[in-house]
Amino acid sequence: MAKKSRRAKKRGRQVRLSAAQMVRPGVVEAVDASLVAAPESRVSDLREEYRYVIADLKRIGIIAVAVLVVLTVLALLLV
Repeated sequence: MAKKSRRAKKRGRQVRLSAAQMVRPGVVEAVDASLVAAPESRVSDLREEYRYVIADLKRIGIIAVAVLVVLTVLALLLV
């Protein structure tokens, strides 16, 4: 079993959350109709929120292909 850390936990650490992350599903709040965002802005918020995902997927794909090539070459050389 792991030992407990003796380091003091930092208190008051602020976490930055986007507007999309601040929404709590299932919680109904009284909101002024003028403050409600249009569906188009929500789509753009999601694009902004996940803009890094495509770059990460490309990087993962390149690494996967490189590993498969290396394994194939090793398999052919060692047989």
